[in-house]
Amino acid sequence: MTILATDPAYLAHQYSTAEKLRIRQEAHSAYSVRANDFFAWAVALLDLAPGLLAADVGCGPGVYHPFLHAAGCRVVGIDASWGMVTETQRQARRTHLAVHAVQASAEDLPLAAARVDRLLANHMLYHVADQRAALREMWRVLRPGGVVLLATNAPDAGDVLYRAHCDAARTLGYTPAPRVTDRFHLGHQALVQEFFPDVAVHVRRDAFVFPTLDTALRYYLSGIAELIEAAPADGSHVRRLTPLVRERLSALLNGEGKLHVPKDAGCFVARKQ
Repeated sequence: MTILATDPAYLAHQYSTAEKLRIRQEAHSAYSVRANDFFAWAVALLDLAPGLLAADVGCGPGVYHPFLHAAGCRVVGIDASWGMVTETQRQARRTHLAVHAVQASAEDLPLAAARVDRLLANHMLYHVADQRAALREMWRVLRPGGVVLLATNAPDAGDVLYRAHCDAARTLGYTPAPRVTDRFHLGHQALVQEFFPDVAVHVRRDAFVFPTLDTALRYYLSGIAELIEAAPADGSHVRRLTPLVRERLSALLNGEGKLHVPKDAGCFVARKQ
């Protein structure tokens, strides 16, 4: 069985450009119950100060970098995807951020030991094949007294959409694949404690309220729709799944025609002893 969360073909499809990620980020911005301040909320847990060296592992398009730059930090962005490194570099040039972005894996960070003051690895460890190797590397590069922040989802985040997907998939004879986030969520505290024993868990309650089925389906199609074992190479499964998922979600709309989807998330935060 292919593990999509770490499958190179799946990751290339998702992250060769920022398009699919941007769709999801736009949904969080437009349809969340809470103010769209997750990035600021998470960064506030890092106790930032001017001059600190901050490493953003799995940096994606660099959504945390404006906050780190505003706090006066020196920023290194690291991502396994060249597409994401390119997006980060483009943002840094456009908005004049002091960011150095490099392509590398989380299991082999291109950083000297005990040099980093603050390390972020947000919504990415579920994509890392050897999570213990990555956490060991994070411990290695973090200086004593440095702080690590690992953001991820609650175990049941997005269940409404995933259950509809699984039901539709089985109806069509497909086998639904596990969620990407099943590999690393807020229930994996014991794993983090192997490397950072004093870790604290910070939970941020939230939910989507999609105003229409189309807005919910746009989010679904940006990622969840791909969670099929041995999916047809031509992508025909997405076309077949969409009307069935729409039908199942339509039965869950509230009296105003809106869809409520809980999506709690949070962070593991620890200081290296």
